[in-house]
Amino acid sequence: MVFDALTVQEVLKRFVMAPTNYELLPSLLPIIGGALVIELYFGKHESESLGWNTSVGNAVIWVTTGISLLITSELGQMERYASYFLVVVGSLVGYMNFYHKWSESVAFIISSAGIVYSLAYVTVVLVKTDIPVNNTVLKASLIFIVATNLGFKILQMFETPANDGFGMR
Repeated sequence: MVFDALTVQEVLKRFVMAPTNYELLPSLLPIIGGALVIELYFGKHESESLGWNTSVGNAVIWVTTGISLLITSELGQMERYASYFLVVVGSLVGYMNFYHKWSESVAFIISSAGIVYSLAYVTVVLVKTDIPVNNTVLKASLIFIVATNLGFKILQMFETPANDGFGMR
């Protein structure tokens, strides 16, 4: 199905409803599951923060998602570019994180689970559907990524902090 002149609201609805599409579910389920577990973990264990090893691992999510799209999908030129984008950005970020080539603050923001998983999610939806990439879709993508990250922060606020004192026997 080809979409003509979608509004931002219509694109956002397609992003939210994407997991109900059986063809997208195998690609989206690892992204959704991983994001939920990681975000809930950091909500539960508030005293912990993202480390270099996790930032490298999160960058690998982009690489593996891009490669998965390349080998499991019939892609047009723009879809291939989007998949290559994930592989290249993931490789670059992974390299920069692996060798500590930039500050922790930059690495840990770029490699945060919310950013990594939501960008991977949006890319999978755009590559595996007929949603045309234009300014409206890019605006909706940015809104979805920001809303997803805000949603995770709100979810973390409702979580009971862990007793990380390790004093219980």
